[in-house]
Amino acid sequence: MIKNNQWEGHLISLVILAQLATMFFIMLFGFMLVRVNILDMFGSQQIANMTTKLIIPIALMMSFQQPYDSDQLSLLGLMFVGSVLIMISRIVFAKLLIRNGKKIDLFAVVFSNTALVGIPIVLPLLGYQGIFYLSMYIVASSIFQFTYGIWLLSEGKQTVTIRQAFFNPASIGAFTGLALYLLRIEIPSILYNGFDKIADTSSPLGMILLGGYLARSQLKEIFMVKNNYWTVIVRLVITPFVGLVIIWFLPIQNESVLLVLSIANCTPTAVNTALFSQLYGGDYEYGARLVVLASLLAMITMPLFITLSTVVLSIN
Repeated sequence: MIKNNQWEGHLISLVILAQLATMFFIMLFGFMLVRVNILDMFGSQQIANMTTKLIIPIALMMSFQQPYDSDQLSLLGLMFVGSVLIMISRIVFAKLLIRNGKKIDLFAVVFSNTALVGIPIVLPLLGYQGIFYLSMYIVASSIFQFTYGIWLLSEGKQTVTIRQAFFNPASIGAFTGLALYLLRIEIPSILYNGFDKIADTSSPLGMILLGGYLARSQLKEIFMVKNNYWTVIVRLVITPFVGLVIIWFLPIQNESVLLVLSIANCTPTAVNTALFSQLYGGDYEYGARLVVLASLLAMITMPLFITLSTVVLSIN
C-alpha cells in the first residue's frame, strides 16, 4: 500500500480505477442478492442502519488512533475549513443550476457519498492517516445533511436542531476519535483489531446497498431520462471543478491533505439522497436512481478529476 508522499499521478489513478472496479463488482453482487430474493427491502434497511449508525462511526474513530502531532492537528482544521467551503459552494451552484429540479436534485448535487466511496479509495493510498483527514469532510457533510439537508427535503416542515448537527452518528464517531487523540489514549490491541475488521466492512456493505437500489429500479428510468443526466453532470463535473478551484486557493501545502480533499471533492451522490428522501419526504425511488446513475458514471469522472487535481495542485 502507498502510505507516504511519494506518489505519481498515474499510480494514483490506477489504484482508484482498481478500487472502483472492485466496488462495481460488489455492487453487482448486491444486485444479484435482490434479484434472487435473498435480500429484501427490510434487509437493505437494516444494512443501511448498521452501516451509517455504527460501522462508519467506528471507521472514523479508528482513524484517530495514531501518535499526537500538533502540525497534523492544524492540517485537520484546514481540512475542515476546506470541506465547509466546498459544501457552501455546492449549495450555491445547486440553486443556480438546478432551478426547475426537485428538492431531491438539489440534495443529490450538494451531498456526496464520501464515506462509502471515499474511505475504500483513501485507505489503500494513505492508510488511517488519510481517513484521519477525510473524517473532517465526512463530519462537515453530516452537519450540513442533518440541518440544511433535512430542511430542504422536508420543505422546512421538519424541526432542525443543533443536537442533530453535532450528535449524528458520523460526528459522534469522529469526535470520540478526536477526544482519544487529544488525550493520547490508545485502544487496546484486541479492541483495535476488532474495530479495524468492522471498519473494513463499510465499503462492501455500501456497495451491496447500491446494487440493491439498482435491482429495484427500472433501468429505463435511470438511463433514459434526460433530467437525471443534468443533475449528475452538475454533481460529478461542474461542482467538483468549482471545488478544485477552492482547494487551489487554500493555504495547504501538505500533499496528503490535498489528495484526500481532491478525492472527497469528486465522489458521487450520497446514498442518503435515497434514505433521507424516504424519511423526510420526497420520491425515494427517484433519489435511488440518481444515486445509481452517479455511482456508475463516477467510475469515469473520478479518475479523470483526481488526475487533473494531481496536476493542478502539484501532487507528485
